Amino acid sequence: MPFDPLTFWLQGSMVWASVFRQQQQAYMRMLCNMANAVPHETAADVAAEAESMRRSKPKTQPLHRRPRATKAALKTKPVPA
Repeated sequence: MPFDPLTFWLQGSMVWASVFRQQQQAYMRMLCNMANAVPHETAADVAAEAESMRRSKPKTQPLHRRPRATKAALKTKPVPA
């Protein structure tokens, strides 16, 4: 039987595709097992924690919206002697 590079390449690709699929399935099983082991919180607990982390008073104005200094104000600065 003569050597067929296309068939050889396709068979090799299928081997690596199956290896990749098996690794992906094992990884997904591991993630599912880890997710099942994590203790589940109730929605009320999560909401209470979020409310406790909320700021009591919002900022007055964000930094990116503060007015810039005018050129006149920059010129009137005293120069140290």
